[in-house]
Amino acid sequence: MKKAILVASFFYFAIFILASNVEARLLPRFQSKGGSRGVVYSGLIVSPRLRSDRKALIVVFNNLQKVKNVTYTLIYQTNGKDEGVSGSVDSSSGNNLSRELLFGTCSSGVCRYHANIANMKLEILSELPSGKKSIKRFRIRRI
Repeated sequence: MKKAILVASFFYFAIFILASNVEARLLPRFQSKGGSRGVVYSGLIVSPRLRSDRKALIVVFNNLQKVKNVTYTLIYQTNGKDEGVSGSVDSSSGNNLSRELLFGTCSSGVCRYHANIANMKLEILSELPSGKKSIKRFRIRRI
């Protein structure tokens, strides 16, 4: 009995010593490049973030030269009703672009923002020069 306890104690001690020397690293494909905090897929870098007043979503597109065009769709709920905005960007517009997607509507310089926004989903569809299409979906949390 004492021998089993002694072996078990030694085993746990060895694991503790070995575990203290473990180092975790991200694989290169998951590391951001150039300080960007965006998501990379199909060569395109997409960085969505809420505007500081939480009334819009800012989406930054980088490496647009890697794709032919990009279509984006933002869908959200306000007071239980579905709302949304969509648009597109093509690579001839430049290498880096950003879009500000408002949670509301604007007309004649007057904006009316929606309240009680929930279930925000952003979908990015990119078409590569080869004709292949790639889709990336984001769930945006309002904090």
